[in-house]
Amino acid sequence: MDFKNRLHLTFYRLRYKFQEWKLKLSQRYEDLDKKGRERLTIMVIPHTDRKTLNFVISYKAISIFIGIVVILLVISAVNVLSHSGSVHQLTELNLTNKDFIRQSSKMKEEVSSLHETIQYYYERISGLYIKLGGDPSRVSKGMGGNDKMNQYLALQGSPQTDITDESFRIKEDIHNLKLSSELSDEIIKLIKKRKSIIRNTPSIWPTKGYVLFPFGKYLSPITGKEEINKGLDIGSFPGAEVQATAPGIVFDSGFSPATGYYIKLAHRFGWKTIYSNLDRVKVKKNEKISKGDIIGYVGKTPENPVYHLHYEVHVGTQALNPFSFLNQIQE
Repeated sequence: MDFKNRLHLTFYRLRYKFQEWKLKLSQRYEDLDKKGRERLTIMVIPHTDRKTLNFVISYKAISIFIGIVVILLVISAVNVLSHSGSVHQLTELNLTNKDFIRQSSKMKEEVSSLHETIQYYYERISGLYIKLGGDPSRVSKGMGGNDKMNQYLALQGSPQTDITDESFRIKEDIHNLKLSSELSDEIIKLIKKRKSIIRNTPSIWPTKGYVLFPFGKYLSPITGKEEINKGLDIGSFPGAEVQATAPGIVFDSGFSPATGYYIKLAHRFGWKTIYSNLDRVKVKKNEKISKGDIIGYVGKTPENPVYHLHYEVHVGTQALNPFSFLNQIQE
C-alpha cells in the first residue's frame, strides 16, 4: 500500500471517530435535555384551612439555580481570600514602614555623628594649613553652616526638609573630605620644605621637671620684688641631665655667681639658647652639638639654693618665651 492510500485510510478513520464522538455527544445532550424538561412538583400544605400551594419547577431550572449559587459562592470566596491577602500585605507594609523609620532614625544619628567628626577633622586640618602659611582662600572653599545650606537649597529651587538636609550634609562632608585630603598633601609639602627649620628649632624640653617660674613678670622669692624673667625656670632634681634643644655650636661657656655654670649655643636661622644654673658642664667651646645631646647637669647657685635649670631662647638679641617652642609633652 502506497503512502497516498494510507493517508486516505487514516483520514477516513479519523472522520469516522469524529462522527462517532459527535453522535455520542448529541445523544448525551438529548438525554440531559430530556431529563431537564422533567418537572418536579413542590406542594406546600398548611395546617390550616388554606389552600395547598403547588410549585412546578423543572430539573433544568434547579440545575441553573444551583450553578448560579455555586458561582456566587466561588466569587465570594475569591473576594474574601483577596481581601485577606490585602490585609496581610497592608500589615506587612506597616511593619516594613516602622522598620524603615527605625533604621532611618538610626542612620540619621550615625550620619550626624560622622558629620561632626568630619567637621572636626576639617577644622583641624584647615587650621594647621593656615598656621603653616597656606593660602586662606583654599580653606574658604569648604562648605558648611545653615546659611550656606539655605543658599544651596534656594539655588536648587527645593524647600528644606529632613531628606534635603541630610543630602546637603553628605555632599558637604564629601566636599570637605576631598578638600581635607588636598590640604593634607599641601601640609606634607610645606612640612618637607620647612623640615630644616623645624629640625633646627629648639622644640624639646631641656630637662625633666616642672615649670618653677614662667617667662615674663614674676615675684622673686629671693628679692621679694617683681622681676622680668627672660627665660623659663624648670625645677628638677640635683644632677638631672640637661640636653640641647636643637643642633648647634657652643659659642660660650663659663661660670658666674649669679648664674652658676652656663652654656650658650648658636643654632641655624639665628636661634640661640642659654642654659644656666648648672652643676657641671659636659661640652667645650666651639664643640658641635646635636639635638638631644647631654651638655650638662642641673645644679644651684649661691644666690638661689633651689635646684633648677634656667633656660632661654633668643632670636638675635630678642628673648622669646621658650614655652611656645616646647612640645609641651615630657617623655
